[in-house]
Order: sequence, then C-alpha cells, then structure tokens
Amino acid sequence: MRINDMKNFISWKWPLAALLTMFSIMAHAQTPARKFNVTGAARGIFFGDRLDQNVAIEDTITIPRLNSGHVMADLGLNIRPNKNMEIQGMVRVRNDYGGFWGSGVTFDIRQLYIKGVIGGVVRYQLGDINYRMTKYTLWNSDQELLQTTPTIFRQQYDVLNYDHFYNDDNSWRQQGGATEFGLVFKKYIQELQFRAVATRVRASDNSSTNDRIFGGANIQLLQSKYFHAGFNYVSLFDVEGTSRNSSIFRNPVVTGTAKTMWSNEKWSAYAQAELARSKSYYVGNDEAPYKQANASDLELNVSNNEWGISVGATMKRVESDFNSPGAQTKRINYGQLPTAYGRITNEQTVRQLTIMDLMRESSLYNLQLQPYLMNFSPKYDNITPYGDATPNRQGTIVRAEWRDKKKNWTVKAEQYMLGETQGEGTIEAREFSRTQVGVEFKKDKISEKWGRMVRVQANFRRDQTTRPGSEFYRGVELNTDVASVGLELEIMEKLDLLVGWQQVNYNGFDFVSIKDEYASIFNFQEYSVNGKEIMQAAGLRYRFSEKSFLSAQWNTFDTQDATLASTSYKVDQFMLLYQMNF
Repeated sequence: MRINDMKNFISWKWPLAALLTMFSIMAHAQTPARKFNVTGAARGIFFGDRLDQNVAIEDTITIPRLNSGHVMADLGLNIRPNKNMEIQGMVRVRNDYGGFWGSGVTFDIRQLYIKGVIGGVVRYQLGDINYRMTKYTLWNSDQELLQTTPTIFRQQYDVLNYDHFYNDDNSWRQQGGATEFGLVFKKYIQELQFRAVATRVRASDNSSTNDRIFGGANIQLLQSKYFHAGFNYVSLFDVEGTSRNSSIFRNPVVTGTAKTMWSNEKWSAYAQAELARSKSYYVGNDEAPYKQANASDLELNVSNNEWGISVGATMKRVESDFNSPGAQTKRINYGQLPTAYGRITNEQTVRQLTIMDLMRESSLYNLQLQPYLMNFSPKYDNITPYGDATPNRQGTIVRAEWRDKKKNWTVKAEQYMLGETQGEGTIEAREFSRTQVGVEFKKDKISEKWGRMVRVQANFRRDQTTRPGSEFYRGVELNTDVASVGLELEIMEKLDLLVGWQQVNYNGFDFVSIKDEYASIFNFQEYSVNGKEIMQAAGLRYRFSEKSFLSAQWNTFDTQDATLASTSYKVDQFMLLYQMNF
C-alpha cells in the first residue's frame, strides 16, 4: 500500500503508532515465562553513483549521477501462548529516500507462521517455512561468485540474501505446511525420523492457470553413529480442476541416501552417496515430451585431526534430462535488466548485467521455484550454474584443506574434472575444468601488545570449457578467471578498516542452447565474450555489537569489453549502511 498525501498519512499514522505501542507494552510486560518477544531488524542504506563512460561521442542523454536508498524496519512479535505453540508475525515498514510525510512508504507482511507440537510427539509449522532436503531434491544453491567475495562486498550480498530469505543452510522460503516426528528404538536402530512438506508455488487465476504445489517427504534412518540412510521424495505438480486448463504438469523426483562414518583420536572419515531419478511430463498434453533421467553422487572424505588436513573426492553423474526444480532453481534471474543505468550511451543501449548488479540489484533475485532450467551467464559460471544438480555433467571433483592447530590459517584447494554425459548438437561432448584455491588468515588478537582483530582472504578460480571443432561446426573454448583479495583490520576498538578487490576476466566462444516451452533444445546461438570486470573498495565499519554495525565505503567498478567497445564504462559508488538485528 502506498501513501501519497497528508490525508492518507493520517490514515496510517495512528494504526502504526498503535502497533508500535502494542509491541512496546508487550516487550516491557513480559511474564517470567517470556511468552512475548519482539524480534526484527532495522536498516538504512544509501547509494551515491557516478557513471563515467568510455565512448568516442559524449553521452548527452544518460544522467551521470544517481542517488538512491531506503530506511526500513522489520517489526516482529513472537507469541508463545503455551509450551506447545508459537506464533510469529512480522511487518516491514519501508520508506525510500525522497519520500516525505508518508510519500513512498510501503507496508508488507514479511513473515507469518504458527508452529507447535501435538501430543509431545508431532511437530508442525503452518505459514512461512524455511525448508531444505538434499542437494538433488530441495536445495537453494548460492548465487555466482558469492563464496569468494571479500567481506566489504559481502555486506551488500547479505542485504539481498536477507531480503530474499536466503539462509546459510541453503533452505528455500516457501508458504505452506510442514510436519515431522520420530520413533526411537531400543535395539538395532536408534531412530526413524519422518518429515513432510507441502507448499503452494503458484495460485490459480480461476481461468487458464492451475494451482501448482511443491510437496515432499523424507524418511531418515539413524542406525547408529556409524551409519545413516534416507529416502526422499519431492514433486512439483499442478492440481487438476483448479482451472479450465487440462494440461497438468508433473515432476516427481525420488532419491536414496546413505552415509557411513568412522573416527578415532587422530583420524575421521565418511562416505556418503545419493542416487536420484526424475520424471517430467504433462498429463492431457500429447505435444509435451516425457523425460526421465538419473543422477548419482558419491563423496569420500578423510581427515587427520592432529595435522589439520582433510582430503576428499566426489564422483558424480547427472544425466541431461534430469529435472529437479527444488534443487536446480537459481537465485538470480538473468532474464531481468538492471534498474540503475539500465540504458547507456546516446543510442540508449541496454546495459548487460555485471558483478556490480549481482551485488546490489534486488529486482534480479528470484523467490519462487521454477519448473524448468532458468537462464544463466556462461561468463560467470559455465560449469555448475545450477549447483550440484546441474544436468549433463559427469566426472570427479577432488578437494583438500589444511588448518593450523591454532586455526589461524586455512588453505583450501579444489579441482573439477567434468564432462557432458552427452554432446549438445554434436556427438562430441564438452569438457569442463575448474581449479580453485583459497587462503585465509584470521586472528582475534594480532599480538598481546596490540589486541586487535585481523582477517585476510585471497581466492583464485580458473574455469575452462573446451570442445574440438570440425569442418561442420566451430570448436568451443571459453575461459573465466576470478580473483579476489580482502582485508579486515581492527584499527581501534570495534572500528574496522575494510579493503577489497575482485576481478573477473572472461574470454572465448561457446554455444548456448535455445529451448522451447518444455525445456527441449531446438537450436543454438553463438556466445562470444572478451572482457573483464574489476571492483575495488575501501571503507570503515563500526561494530556496536555482534548484531549491529555502521559501514561507510567507497567502491569503484570498471568493465572493459573488447567485443563491444561502446559498453566499456566505470561506476564510482559511495555506500552508507546501517544494519541492526534484534
């Protein structure tokens, strides 16, 4: 709801005041049992951008400076009427800068759920839920480049992830219901755990669009501390009869998991596997194809606790028709365009998405599961664009990690050696190689004399996609290098200096598949890139507490494209961010 004048402002002023007063009274009048809690977050963020284009003819149309930002508060009330029930409601109040006396203010229900326990045995939750299962059934994979991003840039990613309910546990935020219970045994089996979930992905329009539901169930067997096994079933499906559309979508996925573990004082090891099968088809639609595919994933890992060394390997095969919406849906929708400087130059050319946009453009991010594979950007990730469940991949991944005894130093290395399970458009299959190395030094106190925190990060990743050509088609060679360095240094008590640098270089050629409405490939288009993107930043962060900080930073973003020289440009950005959780 938007408020555009003083009259409307008066209409929402008193309900808001009453809501805040109610929260305040409940917070101060809590009983010893703490039946009421006020939770939430507050944020103020401001961007000041300046565009500098490298063009032969001066741009007289695009505005070179943009200022934007907002202040918002998430106000939540957690009520526990009894020991078996909990109710959570949260309202977001947001005002974009430039709005005054109610103009530009929006109200949204950010969170609403009820959860509890029936008979002390069955747990349930209704409303907004965060849910995950396995990497091949329901898993919210991180967006591109997130894992190697320095802290100074990660602050903006954290804002996006918070707003879109992306959690560190890779769960998806859905609306529906979930339940779970367990059975404990005296012999042979420790416990059997049962879980089920059902969420509404799409609502019917009462005409031509059916209700679409995502449902799943999981049975986990805990035989002992040495062996676990599980069965997982998920399905994205249309509800027949909720519209006049007789074409009903079905996409069930079934997987089985097993994990065995062993450890002593010096060594620990585990082996885990997941076998999956997916089906995707339409009932009542003879034109739609019937697709069925398998996936397998076997992981081995051995660690020496005394030396701090861990080595592991993963062998996987995901067939080309494997379709699992819960595991393959991307966070970023590459079909969208940036809102800041969406068009540049006198020709008002559409500006392509960059790593700067991935870091700050909220409109690019997706909140709902998608039935088929979404678009991706090969120059950022051509190997695992859909996470571990990326189809048409097979091969081996090896990894190693070392930590010193004081856990100040961490060194990680990974090597991907993958290929396609079948060629796309040719008999010849593409080969994929990824080399990734990361080093981190972190210490809470540099020395006894100077008890300040320091953290240094450095990461490098090289991706290569190759396929030999012939007289009938061009060969494929696409390379991407990603490098980053980050520094956090406490220069005064709770005051940190933040510095970061990240660069992405991409060069080469590939073919991108063009799919029909049923995600079947019917053509290919050439994809050629030659450029680089560089981000540099420096700033200060003051930590009021573990849950509250104020950050001011200056960023520069520079992109150079040798294939389209007119798109080379630079953006200078000042950002001020205040973040508080309570």
